[in-house]
Amino acid sequence: MSGATGSLDITARRLGQRTVLGRVRYEGISRCSRAFAEGDAVRVVTSQLGPGVVQGDLIVSSGRLEAGAHLIVTQQAATRLMGGKRSARAQTHWALDAGALLELLGEPLIGYTDARYDAVTTVDLAAGARVLISEIACTPTDSAVRIRTSVQQHSRELFYDAFDAAAAGPQVIGSFSVIGIDAPCIARVLAALDAVSADDDDTRQGAGALPAGVFARILGNDVWTVRAALIALRGAARDTLNLPLPQ
Repeated sequence: MSGATGSLDITARRLGQRTVLGRVRYEGISRCSRAFAEGDAVRVVTSQLGPGVVQGDLIVSSGRLEAGAHLIVTQQAATRLMGGKRSARAQTHWALDAGALLELLGEPLIGYTDARYDAVTTVDLAAGARVLISEIACTPTDSAVRIRTSVQQHSRELFYDAFDAAAAGPQVIGSFSVIGIDAPCIARVLAALDAVSADDDDTRQGAGALPAGVFARILGNDVWTVRAALIALRGAARDTLNLPLPQ
């Protein structure tokens, strides 16, 4: 028996001082909320039907941000990764036009014993576009859960991260990145992330500079502690980047 499929496609554009959705189309087990205004940005909440990700499932998502648009993509809840012989897959691709800003804020991936899951996210940035990515996973050591993320600009790879969540088990692993910023901004954001990490005694954190951004990894003993740490890092990065606050 084959797994279920789902697809989601989103476009966003700038309209005056705010961002609006141009199109949202979903099929199969994929779902997306209506748009929620958040400052100059628009937020959408994605989800999928069923008890979680089941063996053989395939979720394909894509999106485009037109020039100057600011889109925040979150999830409705943690995603359960069910066990099975066949791997489930998620493939996501985003294209950002000049000056666009995308925030991908993942909720926890919770793996069951023998969970098999392969997620690949690719982002193409035009000049002046930026992306913030937050990911978190908690899986048993006998699972096979692999997360891969690639950000490119003009066919040049700016960022690549691949991790096996089970290798961190039984600890929870989180990652946070900001890609598409220049050297002075990199230094300021990195200093802000280091300051947040220094005040956190509940997780192990490390952050470093990339040629076009910053990257941080977090390890903790429970999902909610790591999730709170990721929220704190995002807040520090947003403050440093002077992003408008929700109204």
